[in-house]
Amino acid sequence: MAASLAAYGEQFRSADGQFDEYEYETYASCTPDVLLSVRPSTIEAAGDGLFLASHCCEAGTKLLSEEGRVIKRPEAKKLLNDPGWKHANPVIQLNKNQFLDIRALRMYKANHATVLSGRNNIEIMRTGAGRIEVVALRNIYEDEELFWEYAPSWQPHSEE
Repeated sequence: MAASLAAYGEQFRSADGQFDEYEYETYASCTPDVLLSVRPSTIEAAGDGLFLASHCCEAGTKLLSEEGRVIKRPEAKKLLNDPGWKHANPVIQLNKNQFLDIRALRMYKANHATVLSGRNNIEIMRTGAGRIEVVALRNIYEDEELFWEYAPSWQPHSEE
């Protein structure tokens, strides 16, 4: 596993312990090619998560642009009640009667975190009828898991 952000920074401390921010920022300049990987989430029992596999990316960087399938409310309701998908959040509501089926999209692997948790590092933006983009909210570094808030009222499923 790659070094953490703190470990990257430690490379740029001089013998007197002073941190050279300029050297660090030069080293940490983000690559134009964004690479993502799917692997086990850092959240216990969450299944897979989506991680940045590139060195880093700057705030505002588009990480993904994907086209989902727009479905009507009855199909979304059926999907949301299907035992295999019931607690997996497979759709995003676009308006009163339309939903975006996101099961086949890579962004589907990005996990939920509330804004108040401070873990959110991406946002999902709708850029077309069924097109969405995943954009970095802040600088994201290699091996960080990607998190976004599905909805302010959303709570993870509990077996209780």
